[in-house]
Amino acid sequence: MKIIYFFTALFCSVIIQAQDSLVTKIASEHYQIINFENKKFSGNAIVDLTKTIAQHKYVLIGEDHLNNEVLDFATYLTSNISFDNYITEDDQLSIDILRKGYKKNKEYQFIVSHSNDKFSLFSFNRDREFLYHFFENNKTVIGLDNVYFNADIPVFQELINKTTNKEAKTKYETMMKESNARWDKFKIDTDQKPLPDASNQPYLFSGEFGKKLAEIQKLKLSEYEYYVLNQLAESNTIYSMGYDGKGLESHFLRISTMKEKLLNNLDKMKGKRNLIKFGANHAGKDKSLFQNSFDIGNLVYNLADAEKEKSLHIAVIQKSGRAGSFSSESVDAGDVAFLKPFYQLTGKENEWLLFDLTKINEDIKKQKAMIKSPGLKNLLNGYDYLIIIPKVTAQKLVS
Repeated sequence: MKIIYFFTALFCSVIIQAQDSLVTKIASEHYQIINFENKKFSGNAIVDLTKTIAQHKYVLIGEDHLNNEVLDFATYLTSNISFDNYITEDDQLSIDILRKGYKKNKEYQFIVSHSNDKFSLFSFNRDREFLYHFFENNKTVIGLDNVYFNADIPVFQELINKTTNKEAKTKYETMMKESNARWDKFKIDTDQKPLPDASNQPYLFSGEFGKKLAEIQKLKLSEYEYYVLNQLAESNTIYSMGYDGKGLESHFLRISTMKEKLLNNLDKMKGKRNLIKFGANHAGKDKSLFQNSFDIGNLVYNLADAEKEKSLHIAVIQKSGRAGSFSSESVDAGDVAFLKPFYQLTGKENEWLLFDLTKINEDIKKQKAMIKSPGLKNLLNGYDYLIIIPKVTAQKLVS
């Protein structure tokens, strides 16, 4: 039995290696070098890519989060192309609080300054600067995600200031205090073994959070408060499902709510130039890279098609380096296993590789090669271009 298993494993390994070699060979025929040195891009590849991007009204960047280099690329694009909308993997409540703080509203400046590290991706300097670029130019920013698991704290601060219900205010203050305490403990050791009641995890993970919200929702509140509490409750459901071991169900609920929010903003997007920046798992025109389910990128692809437009999907992923972290100065950005055929072509750190996945995919099909890796298959079917950054550096928390 062991001998059969050994030869089966060996046979599979040989197939994967052969597949990788074939993809590497084909990829080597369809890539260009983007020069990036001293924070400046140069070369025909970036010029040609920018021209291609400018021809599309729906542009999706699928990233690995919290490195500087993806933001260097995105900033370069916005300095050369004027986008009407920025659609992001963050929640609208946080975006609205940050916008009001940016517009010099003293109340919101206070909230922001006391919660700078509690705005999901916007807790980090380059993502925050990128967001502020759109604020500065009076552009629309649309957040599709649920409330991040420490972003409930500035939301509670806002509710405390807005409510006219004394009982609700006391309850908001209690929940914010609990959330702060749990987050301060959690971020010291984000790998700690979770307790069954989630008491050593962010407050949004726990069933207690949902019960406390339900109590407040019974009170007489403003329409805005009910809206915010519904957003928090929805986020709590998504997190608590994942915490209880229902990861796929949590993923599907999260994606369906993001799609719903996107459709609710369709009037702002139609006929406009839209930049959509999400994790690479979500931004492909076909299926998500890891869950193999139709994701937000697929909906955008179809919405563009309904306008007789073509969406453009660009994955920007590193080979190595460091990424920003809530719990330490930085963490290992790591690599992606199914990108090995592309990684093998990297050279100097200042030379990013731009792969034309459409042409690569066509050649793979011509050679009737079978792609075994679901992630690689979804990448090839879901993205038009892949940019490999040899080494990235970490974003820093906003102080």
